[in-house]
Amino acid sequence: MTIKELLDGIEFGWLTDLKVVEIKTITHKAEEITAGDGYICLHTDEKGMQNIALATSRGASLIIVDKFVRVPDGVAAIKVKNIRESYALLAKNFYSKCSDKLKMIGVVGTNGKSTTAYLIYNLLTKNNVMCGLIGTGFYMIGKKRFNLDMTTPDPMDLHFILSIMSNCGVTTVVMEVSSHAIYLKKVWGIKYNIGIFTNLSQDHLDFFGDMQTLEKVKHSFFLDGFAQISIINVDDKSGERLAQKLSLPNITYAVDNKADISVNTYELSSEGSRFNVNLFRETTIFESELVGKYNIYNILSAIVACKLVGVRIKFLIATLKEIKPLAGRANLFKHNDVNFVIDYAHTPDGLQNILVEFKKLTYGKLIIVFGAGGDRDKDKRSKMGEVAAKLADFVIVTTDNPRSENPVSIMQDIANGICDKKKMLMIEDRREAIKKSIELVDAFDTIIIAGKGCEEYFEKNGKKYPYNDKKTLEELLDTEWK
Repeated sequence: MTIKELLDGIEFGWLTDLKVVEIKTITHKAEEITAGDGYICLHTDEKGMQNIALATSRGASLIIVDKFVRVPDGVAAIKVKNIRESYALLAKNFYSKCSDKLKMIGVVGTNGKSTTAYLIYNLLTKNNVMCGLIGTGFYMIGKKRFNLDMTTPDPMDLHFILSIMSNCGVTTVVMEVSSHAIYLKKVWGIKYNIGIFTNLSQDHLDFFGDMQTLEKVKHSFFLDGFAQISIINVDDKSGERLAQKLSLPNITYAVDNKADISVNTYELSSEGSRFNVNLFRETTIFESELVGKYNIYNILSAIVACKLVGVRIKFLIATLKEIKPLAGRANLFKHNDVNFVIDYAHTPDGLQNILVEFKKLTYGKLIIVFGAGGDRDKDKRSKMGEVAAKLADFVIVTTDNPRSENPVSIMQDIANGICDKKKMLMIEDRREAIKKSIELVDAFDTIIIAGKGCEEYFEKNGKKYPYNDKKTLEELLDTEWK
């Protein structure tokens, strides 16, 4: 790609004379540079200077920075005003602005992003809209699934995926947009036709510091004009505040409060949900296999988004019934009169949602097995313990991706929130913890295994080991979960 095309729309100044006209690719990983590549230096600290030296030694033709630096003779260098905004725009330009050719739907919030995006993807696909999905740990084109390392990919990876989708005939893309991605400008320059705000609760405070900052970041997606029209949950206090601030068109939805899209009545069971909705001046009944009140919120926002894309309500009613729960999200399995639930809940609010719903559906004891991730928000651990102890009859605290931390220390942080230690066990080995929960159950009890969802690994000390809650449960019960 030519330098002129690459820098379209980016405010920059030359630090060296122009020596190159074409660039092979752009990367922020100095160790991956090959001759003729452009290197974008995201941090101009001492490590950044070392990376620039590495990139030029490996043959980088262009260096992009946000401060004055010296580079070897023969290497072009430019200084941009905002390095992360520029990285996102460079990536967009490199892939011929493919995102502008697509209808983009972005889902923002703490809980419900994955399920909401999954619902939109399935509802559109089942109604003959060629749709792409970018979710937590994967993306999909048609029925093909590809793995990812993070919720929102880095700009070059993201626009590469969007270009593939566009070339494959995709017309609409729904994607989860994480708070980190917003803060780090990963989606800068992408024009979203629709933005959805699900809710706000505590998570990632290890990175953002406090809830006010986290809210400001999530709200900025909508207030800074990324989305042309917004769909906002106003049962959530943060969503209510956001709706009051917005000047752009927005559609509000709620189950308990007044909103543009509101629920009149709803019925919940272990088989799913049925609810009556005021929807675009119509009163409509929807049925779904997704369990729990919190999933009604996910369904509402998905239905509104699909209606805005152009799918008729009668088709949404019919296809919603066909959609199975997303893997790792409130997946319910019944075995010998016991309910087993696998869920991704890893925040205090997420745990509360899943526990509240299954407490209503459980005739016997409610047991929960969960842990907390290492190198992440420590403040939420004791709160998760407090929520679990308040709602469950018995709590088994175990390990969940300790990363570089001591697993026992993480478990103790959780246990600090549990006052009644008689209703708690600490078992470091996750498989053994699940095994113990099975030994404790009687008929009509429920076991919730939370935190990892459909993850296929266990991360410790920089390594990932094969592990999956569903497979572990199947092995322990000597059965297959279909």
